Amino acid sequence: MLTADQHRQLAQRLFVAEQNRQPLTPLSDEYPQLQSGDSYAIQALLLDCHGRAVEGFKLGFTSAAMREQMGVDEPNLGALLTGTRADQQVAIGGFIHPRVEPEIALQTGRSLEGRELSITQIVEATEAIFPALEIVDSRFCDYRFRSVDNIADNSSAAGYALGRGVPAGSIAAPESLRCKLFRNGEVVGQGVGADAMGGPFQALLWLVKKLSTMGKILPAGSIVLTGGLTRAMVAAPGDQFRVEFDPPLGDLELTFTSAGSAAG
Repeated sequence: MLTADQHRQLAQRLFVAEQNRQPLTPLSDEYPQLQSGDSYAIQALLLDCHGRAVEGFKLGFTSAAMREQMGVDEPNLGALLTGTRADQQVAIGGFIHPRVEPEIALQTGRSLEGRELSITQIVEATEAIFPALEIVDSRFCDYRFRSVDNIADNSSAAGYALGRGVPAGSIAAPESLRCKLFRNGEVVGQGVGADAMGGPFQALLWLVKKLSTMGKILPAGSIVLTGGLTRAMVAAPGDQFRVEFDPPLGDLELTFTSAGSAAG
């Protein structure tokens, strides 16, 4: 484990990299002894640097193939901060090298905590389901990082957009929902809800249990991005992304403009 002072220094380094849009070399290159416990401590301090409220969470490494590629045995989590939810347009100038992933998002109707929860309890506590597009933006050069770097970097969280939500009870099997991701009208990826940890409710269950190991609860009203359903696609100025889900979930569009700065 690193020292508390090293945690603070690395959190500040990541914060400055994000603010200045200047990517870093991986922290683990300099600190090969970096462990996941260090990384979550750095992440917490990074969130303090932003000084914003947490309105939800996102999951990373939710596919078995990605975990095998990265040499890790479990997903990770990052926080969604106020001010990072995008409308239909977002300025690309606020990012370093953004990419887009289609996801299923959940909103909790009540707080959740504990390591012994069941899927049934998770389903009952979920209020709404949304089509979502996540914007990921690693603060490391060329997206080169280890899992511990990614955790410290808030799991590459950079922004997200939500479509129209539907009551959770209106979708019997969200893990079976299929989606197509379009970039400028061309299909660039396809997936199904089960591609992220077997389904969005399973992903939410993992999150609640993981937060419990950290002494935290998932508050009522939280938005949870349950994991990418395709590869993350590179975004360029002017690119329009659209995700189409099976009904009743619906569609969502997001366009990257060349002017201004990103939301948040």
